[in-house]
Amino acid sequence: MYLELVRRCTKRLKIILQSNIFIGILFLILCLYVFICVKVRKYDSFILENVSEIQAKVLSFSIDGDKLSMILKKEEKISASYYFKSAEEKEYYKQHLSIGVYIKMFGNKSEVFGRTIPNTFHYKNYLYYNRIYFVFSISTFEILDKPIDIFSKFKNFFDARIKSLGDNAYLRAFILGDKTLLDNNAYKEIISNGVSHLFALSGMHLGLVYALLSKIFHKCRFKNGIIYMVLFCYLFVTGFSVSFLRAILFLLFMDFNKRFSLSLSSTKVLFFTATFLLFLEPFYIYNVGFWYTFLVTFSLLFSQSFLENKKKFQKVILVSLITFLFSFPITIFINYEINLFSVLNNIVLVPFISFLVFPLALLTFFIPFLLPIFLFLVRVLEILNSLATLFSFFFIVGKITIVEVLLYYGLLIMGIKFRLKKCFLFLAIFILFLYNKNLFVKNYFVYFLDVGQGDSTLLVAPQNKEVILIDSGGKLVTKKEEYQIRNKEYHVEDTIVQFLKSIRIRKIDLFILTHGDIDHGGYALSIGKKIKIKNIMLNQGEVNSLEQSLLKKFAKVDSYNFRYFQCQTYFTKIYDNENDNSLILRFQINDFSFIFMGDASDVVEHNLLKKYSLTADFLKIGHHGSKTSSSLSFLEQVRPHYAIVSAGRNNMYHHPSKEVVKRLDMLKIPTLNTQEWGTIQIEIYKNRYHFKRTLS
Repeated sequence: MYLELVRRCTKRLKIILQSNIFIGILFLILCLYVFICVKVRKYDSFILENVSEIQAKVLSFSIDGDKLSMILKKEEKISASYYFKSAEEKEYYKQHLSIGVYIKMFGNKSEVFGRTIPNTFHYKNYLYYNRIYFVFSISTFEILDKPIDIFSKFKNFFDARIKSLGDNAYLRAFILGDKTLLDNNAYKEIISNGVSHLFALSGMHLGLVYALLSKIFHKCRFKNGIIYMVLFCYLFVTGFSVSFLRAILFLLFMDFNKRFSLSLSSTKVLFFTATFLLFLEPFYIYNVGFWYTFLVTFSLLFSQSFLENKKKFQKVILVSLITFLFSFPITIFINYEINLFSVLNNIVLVPFISFLVFPLALLTFFIPFLLPIFLFLVRVLEILNSLATLFSFFFIVGKITIVEVLLYYGLLIMGIKFRLKKCFLFLAIFILFLYNKNLFVKNYFVYFLDVGQGDSTLLVAPQNKEVILIDSGGKLVTKKEEYQIRNKEYHVEDTIVQFLKSIRIRKIDLFILTHGDIDHGGYALSIGKKIKIKNIMLNQGEVNSLEQSLLKKFAKVDSYNFRYFQCQTYFTKIYDNENDNSLILRFQINDFSFIFMGDASDVVEHNLLKKYSLTADFLKIGHHGSKTSSSLSFLEQVRPHYAIVSAGRNNMYHHPSKEVVKRLDMLKIPTLNTQEWGTIQIEIYKNRYHFKRTLS
């Protein structure tokens, strides 16, 4: 009777799950559910804003240089950071801090900003999508004497085991999926070569672990149950990475499909896996790893018939090409560019890592004397990775829309499914259209980039036919003690480059350095490595060390033939300091004028007024709003419609100064400040302009 009931239920379940109508309804319900959860519902912290003392459990932590970053659990998840005051303190916490311990921390809530430069990483949203609504800046903390739970002890065992093997960064990456210790430059090469997915725990890793466990427990009666128990324990240890979770659930659902003879196709099982995960955590919809793992898996399942009867080497090439094509729009959507040679890189590195490096990492974890062989293979991997970087070819596409992504996949899927060569032809044409979208842009753009305590302004002509960068921003690098040196740090210049790529800037026609201070030209070399700078123009006066380094890399011009901009430079005399020798520039774009003052003081302003009659619609305030610039007489003469201030938040100089703010208010000149606006975008079309702020 019981077996008959199970049989009937299984039959009905099979009919329901195979029904396309059911799948369509489920998809609509899923879309509605995800939309309500991520767009309609609003989440916020339960912790009081003015709290100064918190007790919480450590869920995870990382130490990089003098910075300790932790994810903690109280009533909710908390992101906290602490800066070590000495090498001894750092060593103490490296020895005593572990997952599962409770700490009492003192400090205050940190203000979290979103993106300050368009089309770049949005840290505030990143935290929100990971259900972190409270960020705490720790002034001091102590570890409490409380017992650690069994699950945390299990995690700590894996961590201690890897530390006993020298805490090799690659061993940690392949065993725990933790890439924080990988050398920053090496990991950047890995990303640029398009093989970063090989360092994320996924189906490749699961397949090997599953095969090993099947060998070990092949005679055990409850083999499958034990294997899944071990896999879910491993999942817990590795921090529930979405790609590994997808791989385990997909394997589990495939076993369920086979055991109950549901006859579901692999792609339908994959759909149910994605559905289950999104019902479990709707914010996975914003997770890059979620999209990559499902799209790559779908591409391989969907293309199985296409790969049939192909020779082994042909299959390897086709698999690499298919996964590249399916991941192409997501990579572009996120990075705005793709390395076309990543197809070849995957052909070499996927088998090398899959069949040599990762299996040996697992064996080394249990058999330590294999460590020298593993380290040798890691060295070979680093060499291969560096060689691959030499043959990189980056295809900058720029920002694309969701509609364009969907259209791309529509053409690709139709081409593979129905073997339609026309679809692949249309796909190639469509990619060329995406590459040349700037040809449809008819307006001018001026971006006052938020580079912190510095200056950088980008002027872009219609169709990107002429690109002018005035200053690059920069930051003085102070000497640090050895314990303070970090492997990974946020670099504004990388963010600037990402923004330039997002708006399809593939070259800068002219870089104008108003003067040789580090906060105006410090990022120029880094930007020039990623985006070609054709010409540079320097100010008057002596050439300092920064300017000399630029002259070694870029072609200097004393005058430049502007094609789409009208530009006038103003000169009074050579002064005895770098700031006053700043290039003073006036750009005319259609009916609107812009004056850029560099770091010139009121002495220069006074001399300018004696020699020129200056007016402007937009005035870039001199010296970030310092009280030594923007005199009342100068502002009265120029009478700008808007004043632009570029200064860092909470900067030590207190820019813009109260005196300058008072003068601007007195003359009723509206001020746009990067501290409040982030990057300030002005779009100019004919005799009209439109403002857009980045920081909301």
